[in-house]
Amino acid sequence: MKRTTIATVLLLCFMVSFSFSGVVAVCTAEDATVSTYVSHYYTLYSLSSAPVMLLPLIILLALVALVSYVQKQPNVGFLFTAVMVVLYVVFLATYSAENRNNSVYNILNAQFEELGVRVRKRDFNIVMTPNWACYLTAGLGVLTAAVSVPNFKTKLTRYHLKAELEPYVYIAPQIVLFVTFSLVPIVYAVYAAFTQWDLYNDPVFTGLNNFRTILFDSSNTYYGQLRNGLWNTIKFVIFTTPFCIAVPFAIAMATRQLARGSKLLQAVYYLPSLMSTTTVMLSWKYFFNNTYGAANNLLGSTWNWFSPPYSWVMLVIVTVWWCNGGNMVIYQSALASVPQDQYEAASIDGAGSFAKFRYITLPNLSYPLMYTLVTTVIAQFNVYGQPNLLTGYDYNGATAVLLMYIRDAAFTQQIAGIASAMALILGVTIMCVSFFQIRMMRGDSKRARRARV
Repeated sequence: MKRTTIATVLLLCFMVSFSFSGVVAVCTAEDATVSTYVSHYYTLYSLSSAPVMLLPLIILLALVALVSYVQKQPNVGFLFTAVMVVLYVVFLATYSAENRNNSVYNILNAQFEELGVRVRKRDFNIVMTPNWACYLTAGLGVLTAAVSVPNFKTKLTRYHLKAELEPYVYIAPQIVLFVTFSLVPIVYAVYAAFTQWDLYNDPVFTGLNNFRTILFDSSNTYYGQLRNGLWNTIKFVIFTTPFCIAVPFAIAMATRQLARGSKLLQAVYYLPSLMSTTTVMLSWKYFFNNTYGAANNLLGSTWNWFSPPYSWVMLVIVTVWWCNGGNMVIYQSALASVPQDQYEAASIDGAGSFAKFRYITLPNLSYPLMYTLVTTVIAQFNVYGQPNLLTGYDYNGATAVLLMYIRDAAFTQQIAGIASAMALILGVTIMCVSFFQIRMMRGDSKRARRARV
């Protein structure tokens, strides 16, 4: 039997054994001992600790390794299997070492209450031991990796092995980080949106109850927060996006025409983009403070720059000043790639500056403009730091955006289910807007190509 077939069978056995794996939790207090069995699949949905985040990654690596073996790529399968085994061992070691796991504590505490024993949480000392299936699962993983170990005997085989695995080695760290810190949290956030969860205890599945509350229950506080926050977020996108496209584009065009000092000006314009949100917002807030700010002292006034409707003007100015560097660099690179012979031919034909800009510059920059428009809209939809630090919830939340309400609901009020539902609505809104943007841009590009033909 070929080693790929053996590795495939062993990996399937790993998955079956994984489904029977879990830990046995035991706690003794006041001469009473209680115990419970916690399976990996229960742990997967409990959201009770950080090591739980490794379980989806382990399952994903097992599936990728299985596909690799089926596709007759044992070397690639070995790579993913080895990483899977290491992460599984790390999960067992870290999860079993937790002596105050909230999810397990709730189960054991309920058993103590049934026995009539009251135990304070600080007195809990939970001992968690992996069951026999965990050791069998780890052994099957190690055996699968051992069966599919690549051949290192000759120089030629080592060369082919390097050529086959090198691309995966380069992208593996990025994939692991993306799955662990982006994909898995997104999946858990979607799951949490359909639960009642306080970040500490196990989430309780409630179906569409959270969405029913924030979308249709006008007597609920979160109903108003969703509408006010989402509307303020949309206003922020509408107010800032045109300037975040036009101002960097104008700066790129202007600095490109300068014979001397263009690099210095580019560095000056890009410098604010290197500063953190807190640094920029607090600097502007102190400068325009109505009591001790430098602006009012110079003007001899007590004007409140951050009161509606002027607060929106300040938010737009600060955001454009802070964010124009990245788009400016993209436009400068795009402008440098425009063929100069097109401008020379247009000059010979008597075209003016506006005609050159309309018929040469803009068509050549259509894709950079489309890219920056989509990314800018997504970035502005995710606004949080500017209104939170400059204005907060002042004036009845006149500039409070949806992410501020989401953060407050999740971490201050500990109503993570409602917060996840709000975040999911915001994410769907961003996807819909981006989809229509890309569709319209592609339609314009196709019409432009037909016109040129």
